[in-house]
Amino acid sequence: MNLLDSALKILSLRPHSKQEVIKFLRKKTKDDTLINQIIEKLEKAKLINDEEFGRWVVESRSRSRPRGIRLLKQELKQKGVDIDIDVDEVELAEKALEKKKSLSRDQTIRFLQYRGFSWESIEKVVRKRYN
Repeated sequence: MNLLDSALKILSLRPHSKQEVIKFLRKKTKDDTLINQIIEKLEKAKLINDEEFGRWVVESRSRSRPRGIRLLKQELKQKGVDIDIDVDEVELAEKALEKKKSLSRDQTIRFLQYRGFSWESIEKVVRKRYN
């Protein structure tokens, strides 16, 4: 299997950022020229698009395991993507708490902090939930 086929195979499983694909290809070869050619082909074919990938990650995480904007940005940065995240963090925090009905006020605060929500969003959700 050649390098392009390998790259296409991982891209068929889920979207990946440009940095992720480069890292994957570097495990297979040290030839940077070849890697750059493959990346260029994949970008021309619109199979790699960091902006779309970033939106996919935000949507996916918001749906399955909501987390704050800070953690979302950190995850995207690790994947080599820098985009503006346009989500309602308070709404995400409320969604994260949907299955956590029995938490005390302090537990709720700690849970939301752990999930990377801003103090401003945590305050709004806690006020709404416990007042």
